[in-house]
Amino acid sequence: MKKVSVLICAYNSWNYIINTIKSVLAQTYTNFELLILDNNSKDETVRNILSFKDDRIKLFESKENLWPYGWLNFLLERSSWDYIAILDHDDLWSNDKIQKQVEFLEENKDFIWCGTETVMYYESDKKYFLYYLSEKNNYTIHSSLIFRKGNYKYDTTILYFADAYFQKSILCKWQNLIYNIKEPLTFHLIKDNFNNLTYTWFQPNFKNIKRLFQVHSITFYAFLALWYEISRFLVIKSRIAKYFPWFFKWFDRLPYKVVWWWFNDFAWSDIEKKIFYK
Repeated sequence: MKKVSVLICAYNSWNYIINTIKSVLAQTYTNFELLILDNNSKDETVRNILSFKDDRIKLFESKENLWPYGWLNFLLERSSWDYIAILDHDDLWSNDKIQKQVEFLEENKDFIWCGTETVMYYESDKKYFLYYLSEKNNYTIHSSLIFRKGNYKYDTTILYFADAYFQKSILCKWQNLIYNIKEPLTFHLIKDNFNNLTYTWFQPNFKNIKRLFQVHSITFYAFLALWYEISRFLVIKSRIAKYFPWFFKWFDRLPYKVVWWWFNDFAWSDIEKKIFYK
């Protein structure tokens, strides 16, 4: 039975981390270790992690904040198991996610990485959307990613698009080597819209713009994405988002409304809601 290392970088996630850990411990695939790095949290995150008494959990604590990708490299160096699974500190998994991904990768040696369809949840207005990509791709939602152990490292020089660049350039070498399972096995939380930390990572400077074109190439979509990122930056910076949250909610979903085949309304059954979000 192959061994899986689950990596979580946690920061000020005390009210989310418990359910995130529960979704890992509830996996039908049990041969895993859970490596958690606390990135110098200022709340009760560490206390809540330590409340779990499970030998598979290994907690590392940092005295300084080096941001998520630097500490994901730290965790990658400390894992020697067969597969690596990435999970954000506020996201959740269906209890059969690892099982299905490992089975697929064991049966399909041509693919080194595997993702899943993802349910996106906007916390501010409690709306669910289904985000999906083509089965063969060079990208997937970060928290759905499982890959075979290798000598991989995230580029920590730029926060913006670091996970997409890691997948497309470092893992896939720009080839479609990720297989996305056509089931919603991952639940991705988008917190408070304009207060979302990742929105602050884009700054209109040369490095970030260069990274955007590295990820999307010189395409019409890249120029559209650049226009959107600059517009969102200005909407947040000017505090329009704060004073007119209804506008920002509409604006934040705009790319997915335009590219409608990626992102559709998703209706959860009561049972699925209990599994994914308690």
